[in-house]
Amino acid sequence: GNGRMCLTLPKVLVSVMGLEKIIPRWDDFEVFLQLLPRSSTAERMNPYTSFWTGVAHGDGPQEFHLVLLDNGRTKVLADPAGRQTLQCIRCSACLNICPVYERTGGHAYNSVYPGPIGAILTPQLAGVENAGSLPFASTLCGACYDVCPVKINIPEVLLHLRGAVVRHKQQNSVLPGVEGLAMKMLAGVFASPSKFERMQKLGRFGQRLLLKQGVITSLPGQLGGWTAVRDVYPIANQTFREWWRERQRSQGPFTAPPDASEGGKT
Repeated sequence: GNGRMCLTLPKVLVSVMGLEKIIPRWDDFEVFLQLLPRSSTAERMNPYTSFWTGVAHGDGPQEFHLVLLDNGRTKVLADPAGRQTLQCIRCSACLNICPVYERTGGHAYNSVYPGPIGAILTPQLAGVENAGSLPFASTLCGACYDVCPVKINIPEVLLHLRGAVVRHKQQNSVLPGVEGLAMKMLAGVFASPSKFERMQKLGRFGQRLLLKQGVITSLPGQLGGWTAVRDVYPIANQTFREWWRERQRSQGPFTAPPDASEGGKT
């Protein structure tokens, strides 16, 4: 391809590659040549496969330098749960099957590594403090694990990294204990139907100040992080519980239709 043609002119060749790209033997490389195109594009072989074996007399580079890039990879390798991420061969099979990637596209990951593999690789290379949202960009459906040719357990690593994100937030929280207190208060509301309905009515009344053309486009405080990228639909004017009680009063108790097996009409 063009890459190989361009190498005939420069006299110095500098190749940069990640540590995880090293393959011990040519026999092992043969396996990858068969595995990658089949998993990536369902082809038997790549359209172009170029080999650079160093300096040779005649055309081509007369000086060769190979740079092995660490950039956090040894740290990933030292993590028993996350090290399997480095097995990735960049086939994109997990991207093609992922429902989240299908909806959001690659730019949403803000990284050169998009999709499910990017959701576990980028936080490990850049740190969860810089990419803490990516491990949560998944439904944990497991489809990526099913199609992965090298069997990286992406859902397992996602859960591992989610725990790391939570621990990082707990250790660096400006207001420690506030989130836990908020969760306890919400648990008390959700556990009581009467409290839940009162909160719904209060929210229905308060949302009038925020509604614009039928949706909420801006929320105050930290809640604004949600509306910065999406709108919020308002609480319904009538909840299902309210509709059910009104129906019971107007039509009487609900009775199920007779079963067809008992001779009734369907």
